[in-house]
Amino acid sequence: MKRNLKSTTFNALCISLLSAFYASIFILYINSLKVGWIGSYEGDSLFWTVWNNFLASGNHQPLAAFVAAMSVVVVALLLGRTKRHDEYHALILTYCLAVAAILTVIAIAVFYMVILCEPSWFIRKFTLFVLVHWITVVVSNLAYVLICQWR
Repeated sequence: MKRNLKSTTFNALCISLLSAFYASIFILYINSLKVGWIGSYEGDSLFWTVWNNFLASGNHQPLAAFVAAMSVVVVALLLGRTKRHDEYHALILTYCLAVAAILTVIAIAVFYMVILCEPSWFIRKFTLFVLVHWITVVVSNLAYVLICQWR
């Protein structure tokens, strides 16, 4: 595993696969669904009403394109580095991935509590969870790339 952490190509491949998967969900799959699945949210929560309207108006596409563009920047910066990372850089990547994992676990716990409190509108809530996870992973890798560029 340490060998993989030192490889910028491996890190770039992982980010590329994750981003390609999530981008296909956000850009291709959600568009193939009928608009009727969104419907109107009649709950008490202002947040879920705004999120539902956000999805219904098709704003998920530019957001997904922005996160995908961030992923492309991260991959380009990773692949632009010609030498392998040393132990120090592998340790920084481990810390960044640990932060991403902790934030993902927190997001899972919050997602679980939200579903328990109001089990309806699962797709909208899961879409938000996927977006939070995707952004967490990409931003943590961006932080890693920027830290390694300066050191």
